[in-house]
Amino acid sequence: MKLGLALLALSGSASAFSTVGQTRTSTALFQMVAEKPKQMTRFDRIKANYKGPKVEISSGIEDEVGFSYDSFEEAVSATDYSFNRNDVVTGTVVQYDKGGCVVDIGAKSSAFLPQQEAALVQEQGAQIENLIELDAEREFQIISEEDENGQLLVSVRRIEYRQAWDKVVAKRDTDEVFDAECVSVNRGGAIFLVEGLRAFLPGSHLTGRLPDEDLVGQTLPLKFLEVNQEDNKLVVSNRRAVVETQMESLSRGD
Repeated sequence: MKLGLALLALSGSASAFSTVGQTRTSTALFQMVAEKPKQMTRFDRIKANYKGPKVEISSGIEDEVGFSYDSFEEAVSATDYSFNRNDVVTGTVVQYDKGGCVVDIGAKSSAFLPQQEAALVQEQGAQIENLIELDAEREFQIISEEDENGQLLVSVRRIEYRQAWDKVVAKRDTDEVFDAECVSVNRGGAIFLVEGLRAFLPGSHLTGRLPDEDLVGQTLPLKFLEVNQEDNKLVVSNRRAVVETQMESLSRGD
């Protein structure tokens, strides 16, 4: 009986020792697997060894093109792309875009010309394609600072506005009679377009008629009564133009 109990106890101890041994062996194998470095894929190996495209440059290329890479780098560094508001620059319209067009002015990024800045005089319903010619070189005035994308806003209208005032001042200085078209009427008189600028004709200076809607679209001879560029004020007279024209005709004996 005692011998049987002893054998049973010895068998249990051996079984426990075997279980512990197996556990330790499994743990060691798991650690070996976990510590094994990850193998690189073929793509990883190619990526690690890639040094960029190889460009072979012949030794005489600088002589062929007439300048060296060092001189080209210096020229690029010396190029000044700084633009200020109100600067007038030369550019080319390269693309019509919604609400305007894209203009190449030689800057780091293109400038944008809004349609309302495309011309001093625009007929109702006019399209940008009818106002600005594509691929044509012309002058543009910068009217904004660079935005977050480095883009500038430019204008043609403001250049034409200054040119129109120069022509108006020249007409005033020569005190000549000129023709202009009526574009609208109001209770006090009528509005005429003179070199693209709006000039007011008082009703009392309209000869032989009243300023009604029938006057719109008609062209009349005019002379200036007041030219004030600072206040953007133009006042014209049809009566003065008619009277002076008649006096000149009488003096010539016509």
